[in-house]
Amino acid sequence: MPARSDPPRLVVLCGLPGTGKSHFARELASRAPFVWLNSDRTRKLLVARPQYSRREHRRVFAAMHVLTRGYLRDGYSVVFDATNLNENVRLPLYAVAEELGVEPLIIRFTAHPDLVRKRMAERENGVGDAGQSDAGWEVYSRMAVADAPVPRPHLLVRGPEDVAEALAETMRRVRPGQTLR
Repeated sequence: MPARSDPPRLVVLCGLPGTGKSHFARELASRAPFVWLNSDRTRKLLVARPQYSRREHRRVFAAMHVLTRGYLRDGYSVVFDATNLNENVRLPLYAVAEELGVEPLIIRFTAHPDLVRKRMAERENGVGDAGQSDAGWEVYSRMAVADAPVPRPHLLVRGPEDVAEALAETMRRVRPGQTLR
């Protein structure tokens, strides 16, 4: 378990599958004391054979929201790693943050479709984060219609070339005065 933070922070990641959210979350959690809540891992812990139904989705995210509230309340910072493609699905996180007096840092991820296809092919071949997400190109394409701009202030990561700067900016915002390890 990472160390407690004073004050605790909430970093909300959003973006289509294969855009780099989990890579970013892993990098952030390796540099700062964050509990990394990942929707893919949570789903696999809660559901023996995921079907990705609406009911299953509600169950996974209800559990993640309860965990987020509990960790933040107990003084732990959280990086919430999920697609979070529109404001409606982010509203419960905003409510938790407001309830606990935590200002969420929202980071939106995009990537060129050719890069996403390459990453998904690597996943299928067991390279990289193969054990994390089951999302393939069909899931990406289906979810793309729900991807909406983030109307609140946020950081934008347009691809791998933006990750280092986004990590540095995140660290500046969540741990002022401390540098990236």
